[in-house]
Amino acid sequence: MMASFGVHFLILCIFTLSYQPFTLVRADDNLINSLCSKADFPSICSDCLTSNPSSKTADAPELSIIAISCAQKEANLLYEDLSSQYESAPEGPLKTILGDCAERTLEARNDFESVLQSVSVRNYGGAKGIVINLIQPLVDSCTGHFSDLPDIPIPADVAAGIQEVTFHCKNVEAILSNI
Repeated sequence: MMASFGVHFLILCIFTLSYQPFTLVRADDNLINSLCSKADFPSICSDCLTSNPSSKTADAPELSIIAISCAQKEANLLYEDLSSQYESAPEGPLKTILGDCAERTLEARNDFESVLQSVSVRNYGGAKGIVINLIQPLVDSCTGHFSDLPDIPIPADVAAGIQEVTFHCKNVEAILSNI
């Protein structure tokens, strides 16, 4: 009799605990899907937003903060990679380019703080302007340096890092445009 009660109680607990989150996630998935459907890279947008547990209860401005944090994280990863490659590169044009790219990527990464500040005061246009006019050009300048010296190929992981930052920045722009 006692074992039967325990099994029924366990089933009730599992049902109760599993039921509520699905209803919450479903409603929030609609907002995430709505915002990300307007993004340039919807699957990356959705992966970013759903990677943060607070997205389950976030409104659109809070989701924009999560997206900004993803972009900032990617910029930080790119900066760390560039810095590491700079440290190990022999003296020459490649080292110079990697050093300049690292400096500009660090500046871009730090500019995300201004984006977050603008969002915190509901200045979504200003936040978007910082991404478009400050951050993205800093990141793009790295590709430009390698294009200026075609004999020096851009390292594959640097190209991939620039692409990731760009994808996330484009998604941030789209979310900020639709709040």
